[in-house]
Amino acid sequence: MHHTDSMRRLLIARHSALNRRQVHVSLPTTWPRRRPPNIDSRTKNPWGEYSTAYLAAIGVFYCSSTKVVMERGLSRIGEAFRELKAAGKVTTANPKKIGFDDVLAFMAWMRTCPGKSGNGIKSSTQDNYFEYLVGLLRWIENPVVQEMEMSSIIRLPRREPPEIVVLPEKDLKSLQNRLKAMPGWNGCVARFMTAMYAYSGLRRSELRLASLADLDTKKWTFRVAHQKVQSGWLASNSLATILPPARRQVHEFLKERKKYLRDNGLGECEPLVPRILRDGSVAYWSDALWGKVKGEAQRRAGIPFQIRQLRSTFAQMCKDRGASLEAVSRVLRHRSIVTTELFYARIRPEAAFRELEGLFPS
Repeated sequence: MHHTDSMRRLLIARHSALNRRQVHVSLPTTWPRRRPPNIDSRTKNPWGEYSTAYLAAIGVFYCSSTKVVMERGLSRIGEAFRELKAAGKVTTANPKKIGFDDVLAFMAWMRTCPGKSGNGIKSSTQDNYFEYLVGLLRWIENPVVQEMEMSSIIRLPRREPPEIVVLPEKDLKSLQNRLKAMPGWNGCVARFMTAMYAYSGLRRSELRLASLADLDTKKWTFRVAHQKVQSGWLASNSLATILPPARRQVHEFLKERKKYLRDNGLGECEPLVPRILRDGSVAYWSDALWGKVKGEAQRRAGIPFQIRQLRSTFAQMCKDRGASLEAVSRVLRHRSIVTTELFYARIRPEAAFRELEGLFPS
């Protein structure tokens, strides 16, 4: 059977096997035809060579940030197998030769290794590590995968819904007020980015790489030209909305942007948030320099925050004001409300209690 067909079988099996519990995966429905390489068993780091080739083969289906997470996960798994081999708990750290008992030893390690909050890796990370391991073993055609699929011994940890981390609204308002004193173009950019992220739900690069033409101040919409790749395909919904609390800041930014360009002897340019280089040319901000502006804003305001945190803050503020999950999911450009509720916004307990009490008047 062709290698691609075996990968498709895995996509089905991984949702039904292993203690009959659904494993949370987001693998593509098609698979590259590149076959796994023949790695010399005498190489010093077979895990590294196999995992590098594996990530190169599947990389087309994932955005850069997801690939970074997967690379880190596979690297940590490789370290674990080398540690276990040195302790005599597994027979090999070569993924081509890993057997069923080696997999069991690795799962035991996940439950008992020192973590940030005591012994054991948190259940969601265990689930992710197991997905990465199975994906790699299947790709290199290690027959242990079939044995794992038929086993009733392997029991996966139950994935708990993660805590949704948001910036409290009072802190968001304080942040915006304190940034009014941040001088220069960096101050202007900091005020604009915090307002846009908090009241449009854009992802980090979607604003950083935006062009001026993407912004529509008549309809207050934002065309997302640099979307996150979802399983190798761009989402069809490419519009974001800009809520009223950000609109005044947008107008102020556009005025300051025009002055910034004029003061440097430049006319109109493509980037929405331009950065003038030493040679006088205009460029988009690099991710590192964008992060430095955010860091400077955090230091000056004295309020710690993450850019990705403002996306969930946007979602939760909308939900708290009565927006449906469907509406929030739509403006976040998610394919399913499951993603929205799991990672971005949920009804708060007190709101749920009030809603139910209203159904039973005294």
